[in-house]
Amino acid sequence: MKKIANLTPDLVTKKHLYDHKAELEIGEWKKHFDFNYVNTIIAMALNHCIKKHELIVNGYLITKDNLYLIAKTHEKSIHAAIEKLEIHITFLLKINPQQLKMNKYEMAFVVDDEDVFYAVRGSLFKIHPLNNNYLTALLTGEKVTLPYFNPELENLKSMLKNHPFCSVIDYSGAVGPVQFL
Repeated sequence: MKKIANLTPDLVTKKHLYDHKAELEIGEWKKHFDFNYVNTIIAMALNHCIKKHELIVNGYLITKDNLYLIAKTHEKSIHAAIEKLEIHITFLLKINPQQLKMNKYEMAFVVDDEDVFYAVRGSLFKIHPLNNNYLTALLTGEKVTLPYFNPELENLKSMLKNHPFCSVIDYSGAVGPVQFL
């Protein structure tokens, strides 16, 4: 009879990481806050999830309307990781309040917690699959060269080259807003 005690415990406890590529459409809550404030809060929440080992980010791009995320998680579905990200974003919006943007016809002198929760109620992101292979390759630091000129690829490269909330900065040697482990 074989002894089971000789097996290493690492084989039993090692978790599998699942690859995810998602385009997260930022919901209507973004309209209530400044563009740079929204991007900064999302970057802070991504950093929190990385430090808590809920996400391993391979690439990201935060734009005005979307968060493109290439990551690994311990979950088969990315929905659980996105839910944790949304919870932390809501927490950050509560502890780092910014004046809500009001219409020019509305006059509000005081913004309280109820206004913030009204602005961010419901799901913060709508999840779509990321189907752009060029964007995926560029965000993960791969070089993309084609034997012919592709205007879509060249526009994408020029946009990502100097984008402040993008993983291309990290792969070029500079320090971006989201810290990789």
